[in-house]
Order: sequence, then C-alpha cells, then structure tokens
Amino acid sequence: MSSSFTVDPARSLVLSRGWGPLTSADLTQYARLLADDPRFRPDFCQLCDLREVTEVRVGASGIREVAALNPFGAGARRAVVVGSDVVFGLARMYQMLTESSPDEVEIFRDLDEALRWLGVADAKAELLRSMSEAPHLPESD
Repeated sequence: MSSSFTVDPARSLVLSRGWGPLTSADLTQYARLLADDPRFRPDFCQLCDLREVTEVRVGASGIREVAALNPFGAGARRAVVVGSDVVFGLARMYQMLTESSPDEVEIFRDLDEALRWLGVADAKAELLRSMSEAPHLPESD
C-alpha cells in the first residue's frame, strides 16, 4: 500500500491516508513510524482515510499485530473512513480488537461525517490539502 501521514500538533491531530493494495507489513510499518514520530502524542486524534485502498492482503494475525502496536491512548478519537465493504470489515476487526484500549475508534463511509465527529469539519479543505501533500512512506518489504 502506498501511504502517508502527517502530524498536526496545533490541532492535536494525525492525518493518515492509504491507497492501493494493503498488507500486514504496511500496517505494522505505519504504526511503528507514527509511534516514533517526535511530533506525535498518544492523546492526539486521527483521521485515517482508506477510501482508496483497492485490495486487502491482511489476515487476522496481521490485524492482531497492528492492534497490539496501537500507539494511541486516552483521549484519542480516531475516525477511519472506508470506501468498500472489505476495508470496512478489516477496520471493524481492528475496532473490536482495540475495544479495551483507552482510545476511541469509529468507522465511517462518509468523510464529512468523520470530520464532524472529530470536530474539525470547518477545516476540511486545509486538512485534505495537508493529507495530499504529506510525504509518502517508504514501501514496506
């Protein structure tokens, strides 16, 4: 999967985006890179846009591994926006595995609804621009 993220400390927000085929290695690499980013704090919220993921190559063990690597903590609200039933199912499995975590994960099919839930709907254009300009993560092995 091609992916990117940027951390917006002023809004206490992580903007994540993924597109193309999604693998377990992509997910674990993303979680590790985010946790190591010096701008990131576990109480930040997240907008994760997966509407352009075209294929899912992730099994249950991959979802369990990335759930165990979850860098988010208390106070974090995380909106995952999906564009297909397959990605919805993957996000739902992740959501169930992190139910005991102190962060809050919700899944959306509509970007505007996710932005409203996060309380950043008024900044939609700026956030989308930031997401599109974020540097791409290196391809995982």
